[in-house]
Amino acid sequence: MMNGFSLVNHVGITVSDLDKSIAFYEALAGKKIANRDAIGGKRMAQVQGLDDTKINYANLHLGNVNIDILEYEAPQSTQAQYSNEQISALHLCFEVEDLDAAIACLNELGIEPEGEPIYFEEQDGLKAGFGTGVVYFKDPDGTNLELIAPKGPFARA
Repeated sequence: MMNGFSLVNHVGITVSDLDKSIAFYEALAGKKIANRDAIGGKRMAQVQGLDDTKINYANLHLGNVNIDILEYEAPQSTQAQYSNEQISALHLCFEVEDLDAAIACLNELGIEPEGEPIYFEEQDGLKAGFGTGVVYFKDPDGTNLELIAPKGPFARA
C-alpha cells in the first residue's frame, strides 16, 4: 500500500530548442545543468503511449525539485498554447525571498513579466497569506512560469 505522493522528483518541460532553453533555465537558477543525454526507442515510446520516440534532454537540479528540459526529435513536437485559466494548464513557480530583486534579475535577462507584480491584500479575496508577492512570466517557448515570495500558508512549513 502506498503512503502517499509526498515528494516531487521533477517537472518536465518540452521545448523547441534544447540549447536555448538550457541557457534560459541555467540563467534563472544561477546554476548549470547536472546532465545532458538522449533517450529513445520503442520501450521509452510505449511508456508514453507513442509508437517511437527520441528525446534529447538535460537535467537541472534545484534545491527541492529537478527540472527535466526535453526536446523531442521524434515524434516531432507541436506548439501547445496554454493560459493559466485553461483546464489542464500547469505552471512552474519559483520561490524567492525578494520579489522586486528577482524581477530585476528577470529584467537583466531580458525577460518581461506578464503584468505588474502584486502583493496579496484582503481585497484579493483570500483569508490569509497577506503580503505574499507574485508575478508571472514565460520561458522562450511560452511555458507559464511564476515567481512567489510566500507568506502565511504559501510558505513552507
